[in-house]
Amino acid sequence: MPFHEPTAEEIDPDVTRIFPFHLAKKHVLLPLHKNEAGHTVVAMSDPTNGTSLEDLRAYYPDGVKVLLSSPEEILKLLERHHKQNTNVESTRIVLEFTNNEEMETEVEAKKIHEIAFGPKVIAAVNNIIAGAKKENSSDIHIEPYRDNLRIRYRIDGVLRERGILNKSMHMPIVSRVKIMGQLDIAERRIPQDGRARVKLMGQPLDLRISTCPTQFGEKVVMRLFAKDNIKTIESLGFSDRDRKLFIDIISKPHGMFLVTGPTGSGKSSTLYAGLLRINSPEVNIITIEDPIENELDGINQVAINHKANLTFASVLRSVLRQDPDICMIGEIRDRETADIGVRAAITGHMVLSTLHTNSAAGAIDRLKDLGLEPFMLATSLKGVLAQRLVRRICTSCRAEVATENLYNIKLSRNFVGSGCKDCNFSGFAGGRLGIFELVDITADIRKLINQGAGEDQIQKYLREQNLPSMIDDGVSKVEQGITTLDEVMSAATED
Repeated sequence: MPFHEPTAEEIDPDVTRIFPFHLAKKHVLLPLHKNEAGHTVVAMSDPTNGTSLEDLRAYYPDGVKVLLSSPEEILKLLERHHKQNTNVESTRIVLEFTNNEEMETEVEAKKIHEIAFGPKVIAAVNNIIAGAKKENSSDIHIEPYRDNLRIRYRIDGVLRERGILNKSMHMPIVSRVKIMGQLDIAERRIPQDGRARVKLMGQPLDLRISTCPTQFGEKVVMRLFAKDNIKTIESLGFSDRDRKLFIDIISKPHGMFLVTGPTGSGKSSTLYAGLLRINSPEVNIITIEDPIENELDGINQVAINHKANLTFASVLRSVLRQDPDICMIGEIRDRETADIGVRAAITGHMVLSTLHTNSAAGAIDRLKDLGLEPFMLATSLKGVLAQRLVRRICTSCRAEVATENLYNIKLSRNFVGSGCKDCNFSGFAGGRLGIFELVDITADIRKLINQGAGEDQIQKYLREQNLPSMIDDGVSKVEQGITTLDEVMSAATED
């Protein structure tokens, strides 16, 4: 292969910036320009590297022409190009692309593929994701309508509109996201699910991607999972009593601990925080998740795969032969998973999991509904935590107000956020925190379970013992000026 020394004059910025800088640096290569045949000319230090060639073909589907070049010259030009373009890329905003009239709404799949790898579309998607991460958004919604494309972020549990784009950007943006998630860009009639991993400002970010056909085209929702979003127990919002009891229960050598609540109530975050606390070189921790939401160093994580018949139950059965000390099951959904989990807890393992129930006492009824015998529950269950998430009052505009007798609850102090620029005039800022009801399964509660007591009977016993309810915990946070009573009642009441 002839040797070629690349020069700065050969670089076409629109071609070079398509390939991620960190990959180019890793593989020591530099995409230069398109030749007359429409192929991308690439300077490489090792043209025999199959992995490098596969990555190149993914970003340049029209083909590549490889030139052998010195690694020193490639890296020098690559760094110079990256430095020159960093400022330009960082100043781009999503709304720059609202008046792009060059793209037609209906084009062939091949043409869409080409457009999706175009620098403007890549920059638009990158900016959408970067903006969501900057605002600590949990989800990105890309929604098509008759005449435009709406971008919304879910911030602190509430959807906020963050851009209206020209409808012509819909298909290119959706196709770009689908390519990132390794989905079929030609299939628009059925929902698809995928995952992607990107690096944002040098930090890994996992995306769970879901598409759904709507009246005006495919809607896309991307859920963001950032490693730096993994919370500690201290940041969850526990009271001193609940924090100490939570740590004590999950540190037991065997048994089952459950976290309950509806979808989006922070159950996984709580279990992750617990795993971080009890993780050590002396214990073998294995998680079974659908999907793996965050990577935890030193912990073995397994993703279930329905297509390969890897269910929670089948994976759990195999995992128990891996000599685990602690098992975390993403969710107990069926009798088989519940039965294996309880038996594991009885036979010397600590099992952590979640359930979709409204209260801690309701978790016991739910497990009985799945077919578990009361005596097995009484033997295995060590604790149940029910939780919800509430928004924090903005500290910049927080003000104390009259303690009116709202919701028939008497407050010693009451606070609200009046709204300011720091909170976009919402009155809330700083993310969300939990309100909790943590039940330690004592000997008296085990006796009630063995006797077949239902949710109402157990709830009555807990109130008689003056155990703080979820609303009690929320009211305490209201009186401390952390959240509002409206937030607590909206989150904690079922009606």
